[in-house]
Amino acid sequence: MKNWLFFGLLIWCFLPIKSNAQSIDTLFVDGINRKSLGNFASYWVDSTKIASVYDCEKTFVNKKFQHWDEDKTLNLGKNPYPLWLQLTVKNNGANYNDYWWGIYTQADTITFYKKDKNDFIVVDKLINNTLRNNKKVRTRFPATKISLQPNQSETYFVKIENLRNTQNAVMDLTTPEDNLMWEKKFYWQIGFFIGGFLLISAISLILGFIAKENVFFTYAVYLLFVIFLSLREELLVTVITNKYLFDIANNLHSLPLAVITLALHFKIVNFILYQKKNKENNIFLQKTNNVFLIFGVIFSIIFYFFKEEMLFDSGIFSYLWDISIFVIFGILLITLLIIWQKFNKLTLKLLALIIGTLFLYYNPAGYFLNYAGILNYYTITYPNYFYWIVCFEFLLIGCFLAWRYQNTMKNNFSLLSEKKLKKERYYRKKIEIQQSERIEIAKDLHDDLGATISALKLIITNNYKEDKHLSTMITKASSDLKVFFNKLTLNNLDKPFKVALHEKIEAINSANTLKITFICLCENLEITNRFNQVIYKISNELIINIVKHSKAKEATLQIIKEENKIEILAEDDGIGFNIKKKYSGLGLESIKTRVKNLKGTIHISSNSKGSTFIIHLPIKSNYAEK
Repeated sequence: MKNWLFFGLLIWCFLPIKSNAQSIDTLFVDGINRKSLGNFASYWVDSTKIASVYDCEKTFVNKKFQHWDEDKTLNLGKNPYPLWLQLTVKNNGANYNDYWWGIYTQADTITFYKKDKNDFIVVDKLINNTLRNNKKVRTRFPATKISLQPNQSETYFVKIENLRNTQNAVMDLTTPEDNLMWEKKFYWQIGFFIGGFLLISAISLILGFIAKENVFFTYAVYLLFVIFLSLREELLVTVITNKYLFDIANNLHSLPLAVITLALHFKIVNFILYQKKNKENNIFLQKTNNVFLIFGVIFSIIFYFFKEEMLFDSGIFSYLWDISIFVIFGILLITLLIIWQKFNKLTLKLLALIIGTLFLYYNPAGYFLNYAGILNYYTITYPNYFYWIVCFEFLLIGCFLAWRYQNTMKNNFSLLSEKKLKKERYYRKKIEIQQSERIEIAKDLHDDLGATISALKLIITNNYKEDKHLSTMITKASSDLKVFFNKLTLNNLDKPFKVALHEKIEAINSANTLKITFICLCENLEITNRFNQVIYKISNELIINIVKHSKAKEATLQIIKEENKIEILAEDDGIGFNIKKKYSGLGLESIKTRVKNLKGTIHISSNSKGSTFIIHLPIKSNYAEK
């Protein structure tokens, strides 16, 4: 009995048992599939570069294919060799189903082989960045269609050639409906961010033209590069319908784009945190960043025009790739240094280190390195953390830019005010020197020429009494000399400005070339001698300008005393002048300087029909005290 029991157990152990467990090398599907392909698909790297699909099958039979971790992507880094994938899929459902096998990669070409009895047929060949509308399966990523009848199984071998980007692929196999539902959500999320970046970039350009500040242009260009980088890394280049934009995006590479974007980001951070006390260090870091930026631009240009030659097999592309990775970490380092040197106290430096690390953790270059599988330091989600950081960064940078721009405008206003003050001091000093020179000349003429004429007049009066003509001439010469003395020494005006101006205008009107009407309504005006002289000087300068430059036929000068001020109004019907133009003469500037010294105001209007000056001088000023 025991022998029969043992024999029965032995037979039961070797009988085939029906189980729901599936083979590790076969993917069973029935409708929507969310399983990772890591446990079902396997891969092999063809180091010979010449293996055919038949060689590949032999290698698979010899169990040289291997699986990858289902929780990770298939990441082989820089791999210049063809990558082969094998997948057997079986429909264990009761209905016919279509599936899309999607491979999210930047590969140059992907060829799908399906086993047909003892042979293989090419069912699809996908070329990188083929327009979505030109594909069999119209998706942004490479995908092929698999149709399965109930209980039908198919075996596929896939050849992936990725000669310009890292071998870092995400794969899924599910129904078209399930895929499109996910893609619809993806498009809305990514479209929201890219559209927002584009709008912010346009606003920055407008602000740059309005404010004439280069940092706004830099930020606009930075966002444009972020957009191009996002389009490439999210495999959205195939969605672009404009031929020119498609050609540009298709012939760019994400690595130099990341370098350029990061260098532009440094410029923005540097503008916000710039400090004069660290000027020398700052200049060095700026120059270093400029070198990195130029390198990124040169790399982009080389790749754009020589894309076909830019392969991992070629030495130059491999060297440029390695240098670019070094440059990225260099820019990250100098950005951290800029943030670090902004703060003095230790606690603030620790805060700066935390903030700096956060921004350096999620940055354009980190976004690329993570997608490329070069540095997987955070989990890729949709929308990516990087997009949220850019949005937060926009708010932060926007506030900082507004604050920095306001400070810049204040500094510029202070510099302009200081420049204007220096200019006023210069004109004031020039007028004082001019007046001093006039007084010195008048003194010399009075002491020498004046004494000589007085002596001649005494001699002629005593010895040539009968020569009336000679006496008249010497008397006129003496009077003319006194008038000339008065012109040179206006500070010694010994009469009210009303009388002096009336005499001057009478003399001008007597020439019959210009008629000036003088109106003075200043009854009971009691002012200091200095204020009297200044009013005369201003009015006299206005008259001189009319006579010398206006080509007027008629003019009016009015001086009117109001409650607490004196108004000087000068009008003419001359040719006018450009009030915005700077003139070399001292006349107009001397008027403005004297008016400002008296805390007054001046308004000038001029056109081809004449000019008008309106000047208000407060009576209760330091110069107008009784």
